[in-house]
Amino acid sequence: MSGDGTAVVLDATVLSNFASSDAVDWLVDECETLYTVPAVRNELIDGTEAGHEFLKPARRALDSGAIETMEFDSDLESPFSAETDRLDAGEFEALMLAVEKEWTLATDDGAARRAANSAGINVTGSVGLLVRGVDGGDLSVQSANEWLTVWIEDRGYYAPIDRVEEVLPDDS
Repeated sequence: MSGDGTAVVLDATVLSNFASSDAVDWLVDECETLYTVPAVRNELIDGTEAGHEFLKPARRALDSGAIETMEFDSDLESPFSAETDRLDAGEFEALMLAVEKEWTLATDDGAARRAANSAGINVTGSVGLLVRGVDGGDLSVQSANEWLTVWIEDRGYYAPIDRVEEVLPDDS
């Protein structure tokens, strides 16, 4: 991902996962251009104001502009109106921005991933970003596994794997 020129649109789960392992700075360095949407920004603001201290690194990245907040063109909503029943506001807005700009969507939500795939949009998620970092040599397997463990054990994140090695390409 580093240096490939593709912007990435983050949903709240992906951003909060990296925040919970204090890895937002790594994510900002790894991805050339990161965006999120107003609904995700609002979720993170609400979370930090409710006392969820682990979200502060994400909030700092948003406040500093390291992760830019961008709205999507509301004219795109109609072809995806069925998705509003399956997605929360942040996932829906992130999907719409990724579709509008033809950027990569970073989400762990199955319905959002299916909608992005059907629209021809590249999709990754929390684990995919770890794999890209390890595969690109920008992240150690040990760090990736430590972060994944924090997400699973401390945040209740469902991951389809227990260790990042399970999904690394053979040449990593």
